[in-house]
Amino acid sequence: MHISSLEIVNFRGLDIKLDNINDIVTIIGKNDSGKSNMCSAILKVLDYNKRRVPLQESDSTLSNREDISITIKFIIDNLNNDQLAILHEVIHEQDGQKYFFVKLISKYNNDVLLYEDQLFIGDLEKDFKEYNIAKQNPIDKVLSIIYITPIYDTKLETKHFFEYNESKQIENNEKLSNSIEDAINKLKDTVQNEKALSDMLKDINDLGNFKKMFDGISFEISPNIHIDNIYKSLEISTLDNNGNLINNIGDGKNKIFSMLLKEKTYTNDKQKIFIVEEPENHLYVLLQKFYIDSILSLNPSQMIITTHSPFVVDFEKTNQIFKIQTYYDDLDEMLRRKIYDYNIDNVEFKKYGYLVNVEIAEMMYYDKVVLIEGESEKYFYSLLLSVDSKFRNYIFDKKIGIFSVNGIAFEKTKELLESLGITVFIKTDNDIFKKSNGKYFYAGITRSLKYLSEESQTELKKILNFDITDLKNFECKNEEKEIFIIEEQMDNICKIFKKDGIFFSNHHMGFEKDFLDYINYTKEDYNEIMDNLKSAKLINLHEFINNNKIDISIDKNDRNSILLGFVIDD
Repeated sequence: MHISSLEIVNFRGLDIKLDNINDIVTIIGKNDSGKSNMCSAILKVLDYNKRRVPLQESDSTLSNREDISITIKFIIDNLNNDQLAILHEVIHEQDGQKYFFVKLISKYNNDVLLYEDQLFIGDLEKDFKEYNIAKQNPIDKVLSIIYITPIYDTKLETKHFFEYNESKQIENNEKLSNSIEDAINKLKDTVQNEKALSDMLKDINDLGNFKKMFDGISFEISPNIHIDNIYKSLEISTLDNNGNLINNIGDGKNKIFSMLLKEKTYTNDKQKIFIVEEPENHLYVLLQKFYIDSILSLNPSQMIITTHSPFVVDFEKTNQIFKIQTYYDDLDEMLRRKIYDYNIDNVEFKKYGYLVNVEIAEMMYYDKVVLIEGESEKYFYSLLLSVDSKFRNYIFDKKIGIFSVNGIAFEKTKELLESLGITVFIKTDNDIFKKSNGKYFYAGITRSLKYLSEESQTELKKILNFDITDLKNFECKNEEKEIFIIEEQMDNICKIFKKDGIFFSNHHMGFEKDFLDYINYTKEDYNEIMDNLKSAKLINLHEFINNNKIDISIDKNDRNSILLGFVIDD
């Protein structure tokens, strides 16, 4: 049983719809994009305690007092017979799939200055029933919504844990043993006979002239422990490996323990949907990586995660990513939101390894991403960010991320990022490889053909005058190392690719020549320096820049460099 779609109208600035929601979904977006309010909307409909609290004027967008609606569709795929029997009056079936909708509609009452709610469950177009907001409905009897907040309160969760277990034992007619009651009575006697307390007791019963007013009543000192409030007196202590008491175990462990206590206050007889907000809070990187995996071990029927941390996103376990993007609509002067989603192909992403996954996850938080090859390029852009404040400000203002993917993941990464509304640029070498058959091949161009628009492909085909879909046409004949028509049109080829955000140079000497051209290096030892930079790329690049005190900050002459192709003035 899981939420398959969610539609929110006029709730705290949200007018959004999410379709085809998977079992494990990660929701990302900038601050104030609406992630928390989306979680609140789900809780308002499905959490019995939240649902009973009326919405207020401020819960409507810009306090407009217009109708608020929250619609959730459930797909039922793993319920047992007892749970199906409870839900039988609201379940519908289509194409062999069981489902139902639950919809909350809130209308503002000007007399009481509050919203009044109506709740409908079933198929909203065929057959549905209205249920009392203040009473439990069939969904409440089969589903628990476990909300893990960004903050934690271990004391509160401890209290709830003991209250839950006490109510469960009362329900099962289980009683505490007589030995506990005997121990409580013995403790009372011990306290009352304690010499250190006798003076206090004597002082309390010294009523003076007021004694007659109490009609013979006297007072005693005893511990406030009774068999009927024993659970309220319980605390959980923390011990080390040797059994010694620990006063503080730190925020991270307390947060995790608080979550575990919360989970243990929900019966296993129900389906469980976890809503986990910003799990990275209070957790250092290593714990972030394993936290979600640990929650999954609790076997939720669905988990919805909101996060700002790329370390939380694990492509091997996450099935789906939603990105909420905010934008200002100039037409009606309203802040609006777009929803982008991407379904993870776990098999494909497993090929990259976990570290690359983290880098790809970080890319998803930018508006624009530049994909580069190799450590030398990565070093250059990192250094440029550190030494050039104007470039740094530009990157920050435009929300651009620059990442090295070592040439292994351009296609799949570009697909993911663009599906999330992110503009992708690629800086790749215009290299020529020698194939196993001994012939030379235009690897840079052919590697990037798939990224061209249809219009650009047509334009490229026109200037080359051959079928660009047949890659054999990019293979040199016999012992030749270049193809004349390609070299003749290289400047035009680069311009065509640049229009689609693909940057490679009109030469085949790689980043090293791009870099030397960028710094306008024209000394006599140019070829020697070029060979040196190519021999031990990253190390020699670092030494060359530092030993020669080269300033790589951008000046007017550098603006046309292929290394800055993504720097565009609006």
